Amino acid sequence: MAFTRIVISPALSERFPDARVGWLLADARVRASDPYVEELKKNLAANLASRGITEENLAKQPDIAAWRDVYSAMGAKPSKYRSSLEALARRVAKGQGLWNVSNVVDCYNCASVATFLPMGAHDTSRVDGVLTLRYGHAGEKFYPLGADEQHEVIDVDPRNVVYADDSKICCWLWNHRDTHLASVQEETKEAIFLIDSAFVPHTTSIEGGLEILAGHLEKIGCKPKDRGIVRPGDTA
Repeated sequence: MAFTRIVISPALSERFPDARVGWLLADARVRASDPYVEELKKNLAANLASRGITEENLAKQPDIAAWRDVYSAMGAKPSKYRSSLEALARRVAKGQGLWNVSNVVDCYNCASVATFLPMGAHDTSRVDGVLTLRYGHAGEKFYPLGADEQHEVIDVDPRNVVYADDSKICCWLWNHRDTHLASVQEETKEAIFLIDSAFVPHTTSIEGGLEILAGHLEKIGCKPKDRGIVRPGDTA
């Protein structure tokens, strides 16, 4: 079954009425690295510094602080389980730089730090049917992307928000960690890029984030084909 659309569950909408999913469908050209993306990486620290953001005050940045509240509501300790946005921005603020994954993953990670919007992506050929943003179900298992991805299994708490397709959880704790079962890899030809918001963003609108992301992807040989924003009750 091929990827078809994105929905936000009614139960999640009741708790987070401002939840939105920005999405961008694009042909992907995955490589180990790209000079354009490497230049983006070099500029991130200066970008944060120009906004007066440091490792010490990062948690008080409005978007990151709001995501910390969301993580608390999911039953996750924010200092241990961070939004993808905070995890990336914290590395940059500490002078560690971003992880080197691939040109495509590194590209949207750079866009995330610059816009203060959590971003992610999945290989559409590895997403089964509808991608739903919802609460976890008791007894569900999550198989994360990571060093021990073949053996590590996470028991999902029903308070946890996840992206799940018709057969598996694709991302756990809203945007904390992806599964290796749907991740963008070297052989990926098409990807669905996601921008998360559980509240009205403080720094960059979802529309603005989609525009910035599309522009960066085009620079590395990817071809955006369609985009939009899913709201409660909508489908992409």
